[in-house]
Amino acid sequence: MNTANMKIQTSLKNNTSKNGIAVDSLSDSRTNWAHERTRLAKERTFSAWLRSGLSAVGVGLGLAKLLPSVEPRWMMQAIGILFIGAGGIVFVMGYRTYHNVMKKLEEDGFRGIPSIFIGVLTAMLLLGAILGLILVILE
Repeated sequence: MNTANMKIQTSLKNNTSKNGIAVDSLSDSRTNWAHERTRLAKERTFSAWLRSGLSAVGVGLGLAKLLPSVEPRWMMQAIGILFIGAGGIVFVMGYRTYHNVMKKLEEDGFRGIPSIFIGVLTAMLLLGAILGLILVILE
């Protein structure tokens, strides 16, 4: 066995790398960074869900309210209702996917944006979509 291999084996037995950093702390550090990247990616994904839902609600309200001259009128209302409903569903799906991943990360001791804040934000957007639906239906 050559000298380099012996040094590597000794280093691994002592749980240290050649620069003196403990291997355990290095792997923990890398795991922490991986969790942080996962959390940030999940927050970006949640943001994308919200943008998609807001776009759907906006298209639905726009079709129902800004195109009054299109005949038959009921068709524009129906399409608007479908878009607004789809936006509301997207809000809920975004919350559920965010919550499920964050629950797994929190089991490992990692924290993100508090779930109560994400839940309240989602509920407010869902309430806005419901009010938009009522506005379109009662016309």
